[in-house]
Amino acid sequence: MFGALRLFLAFLVVFSHLVGSPYLQHFGYYALRGFYVLSGFLMTAGLNDFYAFDPRRFWTNRLLRLLPLYYVVCALTLVAIACAPAAAAAYIGQWQPSLLWRDAMTDVFVLPLHHLEPHYRLVPTTWSLAVELEMYLVLFVFAARSKKAAMLALIYGLTYHAVCAYNDLSFGYRYFGAPSAMLSFSLGALIYFYRREGQLLRIAPATAGAALCVWVLGAMASGADYIQSVGYYSETIVFAVVVAGFANINAAPLLRSLDKALGELAYPVFLVQWLTGFITVLVFMPGTLRGWPLALASIPVTLAVSIALAVLNGRFIEPLRLRLRGASADRLDSGATAAARAREPQQVVTVQAAA
Repeated sequence: MFGALRLFLAFLVVFSHLVGSPYLQHFGYYALRGFYVLSGFLMTAGLNDFYAFDPRRFWTNRLLRLLPLYYVVCALTLVAIACAPAAAAAYIGQWQPSLLWRDAMTDVFVLPLHHLEPHYRLVPTTWSLAVELEMYLVLFVFAARSKKAAMLALIYGLTYHAVCAYNDLSFGYRYFGAPSAMLSFSLGALIYFYRREGQLLRIAPATAGAALCVWVLGAMASGADYIQSVGYYSETIVFAVVVAGFANINAAPLLRSLDKALGELAYPVFLVQWLTGFITVLVFMPGTLRGWPLALASIPVTLAVSIALAVLNGRFIEPLRLRLRGASADRLDSGATAAARAREPQQVVTVQAAA
């Protein structure tokens, strides 16, 4: 039951960007850490429960999930920029007309996108997509293999952040890049292992809901200074409680279907937010660059484009991914005991909907 939660996080990122307020900006910091904890949990569960660390199935599935929609949004963004290059350059600095071939290649290959100061980035938010891919590799090779490995990854993440703090490095070192994300991803991985082994207290959905309220109130009551210091870590721990509790929700089939449909919009919303904001500016609010009116006016455009992308994804990409997941699940079941399969039935449902 993570679909609605993922969509909520995606819209927090949207508002943190389009409102243009220094106060709202830190909501994006909170949301991204939440995404990373959730992703660490889901990918660790998927690797263990569905793919059995089969490299072909796992990586094909992940790339099908992330890249086709990304390239579609890149193409749509190129069209929008070509229609109004001056307005695009004014709207966001990364859409300047002086496109360098080096930067075009980073857009194509994704992984270099997490460097701090790109000259040109078609989809500005996808530096975090590059971090996700790098962390998937860490999970696949090491951190998702066992509870001990996940704990070592957490120790590495804590050490990295401690070194950054000791050397008084800027917040960018603790926010951008895969080493900084290790802390959140490993927390998510540990949630999976403790749940699987029955060593984690069963966090009730009501407790998880209360933790989510605490997390939101913490974001509302704080500012950039807090999230760049102690809040960065306290809020990550609170969100880990949210993930652990939401994983225990056993909802009715209709509610699960609704949650899955909302979750299918989260990634498109995350991808198109700058593009749909720009479309809103061109069509409805010429000359506007940021602000609450723009952020609110862009919501219908963002949802419309995201729904269209989700439909296309469901029509052409998801059937391939479902076949891969089914083959992986059959392969895992053939080598697993009935007791192991029965130990976490809700876990399997959760991953199947989101992996």
